[in-house]
Amino acid sequence: MNILVALAGLKTASELTTRIREALKSREVKLDEVVARIIEIQDLISDGRSALIDSQEELMKKNEAISSLNDEIKSLKAQADLEHAVVFHDRACWKKTDNGHEEGPYCPVCWGDSGKLIRGIVWHTESSHITFSCYIHKQATYKLPKEMVKGY
Repeated sequence: MNILVALAGLKTASELTTRIREALKSREVKLDEVVARIIEIQDLISDGRSALIDSQEELMKKNEAISSLNDEIKSLKAQADLEHAVVFHDRACWKKTDNGHEEGPYCPVCWGDSGKLIRGIVWHTESSHITFSCYIHKQATYKLPKEMVKGY
């Protein structure tokens, strides 16, 4: 893994720095050796930095993948919850709410074909029934007793 490479390089650079410092204190140092060690340290730091940048890019890609998967999980869970909440009766689809009531009516054709809840629009009213139509499937109508539909 790139992080391990970077840490190993930084450890070696630190050890070389310590050796140079000790050699300078004892004054038993040759200038060309110091220059060679400094160049080696610079290379190790540069390699470590490159490895850390590669690791950062890899982590960003993995975080993006995790985020995408989390979004997909949320979407699938919402779809599963919706499928569990939708019931069919009286020629229409209805969505059960958290308080136990039902919302609707929704077009059964839209729900069956695409899993979308499209509310019906009033097509015709009679004394005891209301006929709904779907604005997407104009020919698809469903007739419900008035007492089933709130507000009518």
